[in-house]
Amino acid sequence: MTERIVFDIGRPLIMAHRGESENAPENTMLALESAVAIGVDVLESDVQITKDDEVVLFHDETLLRTTGLEGTIRSHTLDELRQIDFGRTFTSDGGTTFPFRGKGHSIVTLTEAFEHFPNIIFNLDIKDTFQSAPAELARLISQTGRSESVIVASFHDIQIERFRELMPKIPTTAHPGEVKKFVLNTKFGLPRIKSDDIHYKSFAVPMKSGPLKVTTKKFVRKAHEHNIAVHVWTINDSPTMNSLIDLGVDGIFTDNPRILKEVLQTRGLL
Repeated sequence: MTERIVFDIGRPLIMAHRGESENAPENTMLALESAVAIGVDVLESDVQITKDDEVVLFHDETLLRTTGLEGTIRSHTLDELRQIDFGRTFTSDGGTTFPFRGKGHSIVTLTEAFEHFPNIIFNLDIKDTFQSAPAELARLISQTGRSESVIVASFHDIQIERFRELMPKIPTTAHPGEVKKFVLNTKFGLPRIKSDDIHYKSFAVPMKSGPLKVTTKKFVRKAHEHNIAVHVWTINDSPTMNSLIDLGVDGIFTDNPRILKEVLQTRGLL
């Protein structure tokens, strides 16, 4: 029996990039709730570990862009992070207004997100580079019983390899080294890729990397030959979404999931 592509539902997954992050402060409960209310299939977020080893949703290396403050997630305890306004810097009009400032938008722990959204898939990217981060994430996934509804990714090759050793049955995304190898194979036939070399279930890729086109019809076809899903980031306009659907991709990350939902509805896929 041919293995199915992970989380295949017969159409591209609507994958909310840090929640509905175009219209609400990213990775806050409001952004996640807004995305789920729209009807997304996947909540995408990044995980980092606090000073007291709590797993929280946060993307950047520092707090500056999203809170206006110095420091990192790792330099603060969860209680300290709870005191920070995570809606402080959000603006949709170039800084004229800050509609979510002072409205109580706080850091979200992964446990809270799992509990609040029990019936949705999470795509989680390990951002921390220290060795214990994959183990902390693996422990939490196991404790919360979410093994059937997560995909784990990382831009740090070693981190995703560490996670796979701990939880080999959890679907993971190809790390950058694996993506590069597969793209080169697609373009030039080398290096040769054997099925035994593939330890991932999906690609999370851009349309282009510099001048190199990554998401092509050939790339998608070859990925599907190996039962690998192709998820493309981060797309916020309907023409590009339509072109990716034409290529046969399996999911699209977007800051504005309402647009992708409308595209799928227009095409009769929803």
